[in-house]
Amino acid sequence: MREEPILREMTEKDWPEFHSFDIHSFGDDTMKRDSFLKRVTREGFFALEIKKEIVGQLIVAPFGDDQGHLGRVAVAPKHQSKGYGSILVREALKWFRKKGIKSIHLYTQQDNYIAQGLYKKFGFEISGQAWQFFVPLQSLKGKGLYTCHPIKKDEIKYVEEKYNSFPEGQIQQFLQFQHLVFTLKNDALEIVGACRFTPSFPGCFPFEIDLLDSFDDFIIGLKPYMLPQFDYIRITQNDNEKLTKECEKRGYDLHHKLFKMTLFL
Repeated sequence: MREEPILREMTEKDWPEFHSFDIHSFGDDTMKRDSFLKRVTREGFFALEIKKEIVGQLIVAPFGDDQGHLGRVAVAPKHQSKGYGSILVREALKWFRKKGIKSIHLYTQQDNYIAQGLYKKFGFEISGQAWQFFVPLQSLKGKGLYTCHPIKKDEIKYVEEKYNSFPEGQIQQFLQFQHLVFTLKNDALEIVGACRFTPSFPGCFPFEIDLLDSFDDFIIGLKPYMLPQFDYIRITQNDNEKLTKECEKRGYDLHHKLFKMTLFL
């Protein structure tokens, strides 16, 4: 008789096994140790365990006031095709319902048909696209027309109204967990872009700009906040086909082409 897996909260003691799992599952997209240690202090980080072996991992989080983000559903390669992915998604939906979440979104690679099939089985539908590019810093040529600023409290509501990817409640959560959120301003100090920046990645997601000619100035404005060992930055942006074409024109490496999928509860 097959032993049923147990879902439990991830702890800092799980780091060695988690890291090994991560390397085999995600390659160069692994979670850094400092990010792992911060994440285990917050709710919504789970291990699926069987016979004291981690066979799956789940990351869920509120997004704004009544939305949820299904950040990660992963099953160890040697344990795939055993129904564990369905268990993780089912547990995620339970978690969101207990929180009173009304809609859930996630991102999955456009060529990952198995994952898409799993999510569709639970009612998720494709609701958008996203692209992640590697941007070499040496490729940038700033014009000095736009400047990058840490977001101010009195700007949060405006950014929410301007960009759907930045709900007010989510910006507050980013700041609560010491994530960096920036605005881009023109010479009249009007907000023409916004991003959340993670130095250890390093990357921006969400990443929003109104005008293509502000792109280089925005990235250059983030350089003082970057760690010195990196000579590139990743940008992940939603449904901005003009920016995607510009990145392709410049020859930037497309790391991920993603579907956004949404479920209304």
